[in-house]
Amino acid sequence: MADTTLEIVEQPAASEASEEPASEEPIKSDQINGVMVLTLLDKIIGAVDQIQLTQSQLEERQQEMDGVVASIQGELAKLTKAHTTTSNTVNKMLEKVRKVSVNVKTVRQNLEKQGGQIKKLESNEAELLKRRNFKVMIYQLSLQLVNEA
Repeated sequence: MADTTLEIVEQPAASEASEEPASEEPIKSDQINGVMVLTLLDKIIGAVDQIQLTQSQLEERQQEMDGVVASIQGELAKLTKAHTTTSNTVNKMLEKVRKVSVNVKTVRQNLEKQGGQIKKLESNEAELLKRRNFKVMIYQLSLQLVNEA
């Protein structure tokens, strides 16, 4: 911003006027006041021009910032939409994982139950084989006894 310091021009004192050469016309107070008013007006115009320039620059900057803010808002809207979509997808996947977990537990229980039944069957089979072998042995002994007799 330009220097807008106001200077007050005073009329020369009587002693200063006497030191100046007498050949010049004496300066009238109306002329001094007129020059002072013109100087002040010139400085005011300069200050107003500088203020208008600054205001114009501020308006341009504000428009740029409005554009940037609008852009950021658009990106945030996209991000929010993407986040919502991701959140929904994650929730669906978690629900499927829960269902799979329940199914896995059920299958595991069924397998353990079947494992117990298989062990029982194997035990029964072994017992039956022992009985059968015993009967076969008795039959073979009785055949030997019949052959010997």
